[in-house]
Amino acid sequence: MKKKAVSMVLTAAVAAALLAGCGSTSQGAAAAADSAQSTEEEPAELTVWSWDASFNGAAFEEADKLDDSVKVNFVEMGKADCLEKLHTVLSSGVTEGLPDIVTISDLNAQGYLMAYPGAFLPMDDYLNYDDFAPYKKAYVSYDGAGYGVPFDTGVAGLFYRSDYIEEAGYTDEDMQELSWDEYEELGKKLREKGHYLQTFNPNDVANMQILLQSAGAWFTDDAGKADFVNNAALKEAYRLFREFNDGDFVKKVSDWNEFAGAINGGDVACVIRGSWITSTIKGGTDQSGLWKLAPIPTLDGVEGAVNRSNQGGSSIYVLANGAHPEEAARFLAKTFGGSTELYNVLAEKANIMGTYLPASDVEAYSAADEFFGGQQINATLAGWIAEIPSINPGAYSAEAQAALLAVTPNILAGSDLDAELEAAEAQFNAAVQE
Repeated sequence: MKKKAVSMVLTAAVAAALLAGCGSTSQGAAAAADSAQSTEEEPAELTVWSWDASFNGAAFEEADKLDDSVKVNFVEMGKADCLEKLHTVLSSGVTEGLPDIVTISDLNAQGYLMAYPGAFLPMDDYLNYDDFAPYKKAYVSYDGAGYGVPFDTGVAGLFYRSDYIEEAGYTDEDMQELSWDEYEELGKKLREKGHYLQTFNPNDVANMQILLQSAGAWFTDDAGKADFVNNAALKEAYRLFREFNDGDFVKKVSDWNEFAGAINGGDVACVIRGSWITSTIKGGTDQSGLWKLAPIPTLDGVEGAVNRSNQGGSSIYVLANGAHPEEAARFLAKTFGGSTELYNVLAEKANIMGTYLPASDVEAYSAADEFFGGQQINATLAGWIAEIPSINPGAYSAEAQAALLAVTPNILAGSDLDAELEAAEAQFNAAVQE
């Protein structure tokens, strides 16, 4: 690939980050135990570049407590700043100043793995990737090797106000196996009662991501080429986008503040997002006990579509040329890749859920959540993780989404869908040409 194209991939990844809105006998744990340093040695100081001290920082703080052979130095920065700084340092070719560990959002990871071969340490000898959700392994794999440790999940759910749907004549049982057309019909009935179904932002690709992955589809194919024109799931998603855009049963918003405000202000009955949205929903403290969880709707008429999907998430990578690559790999294998105790603590203290399958039945996941009507929502969400369809996001997700967003206003205005998708493909091809 030309250097210009590589730079374009990572610049787009940073731009996407600016827009954006988990006791096993695994190989990783065994490798960590076999290679543990003597407690008489000074602990290796591991520098971590990441974002969100209350989430990623809290996770590394708890992991650090489980391994006396290392000392974690968590360096917090914004997500876009983290990705940009990593890109700048790796593109310079200078290894001095590299962190030992870095967090990379899942949709950006393969761009870095492709652009900087040899920069990240393969983890196949440290981890048993079968211990993680299959869809997550696909995100961290490149060119036949596994890189990084799968971490948090964006397992998607349909969160709904039980009082609002009851007004519309629906029961909790009715919410369990909805199709998207049935979900839209619910919206029309809710509107008659003075409520909106959900928010709608035509420039937000979150729902598009959820829709596509639920059918095992994506914006690009396995070769990294645009998959627009012949993508049945994408066309069905645009049909729904048109109907949501034209209908009066959704509340139009333009940014995150309006999105969160509509939820906490009681304007909408439903939210479809990754599991991390629970913290935002709980911001409406006066609504405790009214919210509940159901599976996302299923795409109508799309072969292989299910009511499971993902939206968001990140994973953890070791820099091969960092100061302590072996120590960092063993630390991650022992903790994020081998400790159910860690995930129990993370769920209990910070409501952080990972994609480490042996932790799916830890005690903290089974706790009843009174905000959600006493549902064991973490246990439910954890049970869905292994059923999420796997996709290959490739290195060009940001460019593909940008190309589609460029033609979305025309599509919503009634322009011919196939013609607009062809135009978007041409734009995508021009952006990623080698």
